[in-house]
Amino acid sequence: MSQSTAKTDSSAEISGLTICIQNTDAQIDAALDSGDQRAFRVWCLRRASLLARVERVLVEAATAA
Repeated sequence: MSQSTAKTDSSAEISGLTICIQNTDAQIDAALDSGDQRAFRVWCLRRASLLARVERVLVEAATAA
């Protein structure tokens, strides 16, 4: 895979993950508003997982450069 293709793939993946993180933030807010501690914990774990994935993609892109 060429470097430009890898960069494009990384950018697309990060864009998709950003949307997922924004949606997850909305779910976290909804859980807080409703006082649902279980849902809050679940969505926070999901958000942490998404952020970790963004970090891995960035590291892979930086390493490939």
